[in-house]
Amino acid sequence: MIDVIRYNLAMSTSGIFTRMKDRVNSISQRAKSFPIFLTLVLFSGLLLSAPVRSAKDLANDLWSIHSFDSTSAIGTYFLKQEAYFSVDKFLRQVGLERELGPEWNKYDPWWRQAEEALIERVEPGLIDDYRNYEWIRADWTLIVEDKFNDQDIERLIKHFKTNIGLKQASLIDHSIARQVMMSLTFSGKLKSPLKHLNDDLQLMQEIYHRENAAMQFVTTDLEGAEAQAFALSRLGKEYFTTLIISVTGRINQELDHLSSASETLTLEHAQAIDPYVASFLQDY
Repeated sequence: MIDVIRYNLAMSTSGIFTRMKDRVNSISQRAKSFPIFLTLVLFSGLLLSAPVRSAKDLANDLWSIHSFDSTSAIGTYFLKQEAYFSVDKFLRQVGLERELGPEWNKYDPWWRQAEEALIERVEPGLIDDYRNYEWIRADWTLIVEDKFNDQDIERLIKHFKTNIGLKQASLIDHSIARQVMMSLTFSGKLKSPLKHLNDDLQLMQEIYHRENAAMQFVTTDLEGAEAQAFALSRLGKEYFTTLIISVTGRINQELDHLSSASETLTLEHAQAIDPYVASFLQDY
């Protein structure tokens, strides 16, 4: 009887230790799996919280690849020319309306001071608006969204961030500048160089030639082969054509608009010449 009691006690104690061991193992397994579970939760949270790139964001990234330095220099020179012509036309009109006589001409010192006073007020209103390119950003996004899907835009961005891609982006920028120059020249809008714009003309030419040199690459090496493959691809040809047609057209449209605005800005600042006209009348 005593042996039976001892056996039952031993079995009971063994069962208790067995259950305790099972619980310890269970807790250990939970402890080991918890970091994995926590990692999965955190990773899933990061995926869910990661911002989704919008089409506008992608279009802005693509825009940032281009510089349009030559186009800016050409446009700046043209707008300075237009400001000068608008001011000259206005001063001649003032001479007629106020009957200032033949002495009121561009060689007179009071005329030149009146001209300078107006130009320094008209030019910034034209050039600052043109150079910031905010006027094209909304149109750019629409053009890109209309012609390319998100995958295409991402491929374009990836390509243009390579060494050869940067050169091809420069080539596109240079081609747009050339198209703008040809449009202004063949339409007769770009006149013979003005003496007081010689520095601007020289700067425009320097930027144009520098950009031309930067886009050169050897077509026979590996990068050259990649460049040709992209240029001949469906995406490369469509992107090049889109920018040459759509972006060049939009730039020319804005230059026409700002050219017309030069006369309006001149009239808005007409009072700036009054002191010089008064001094002219005292002399004559």
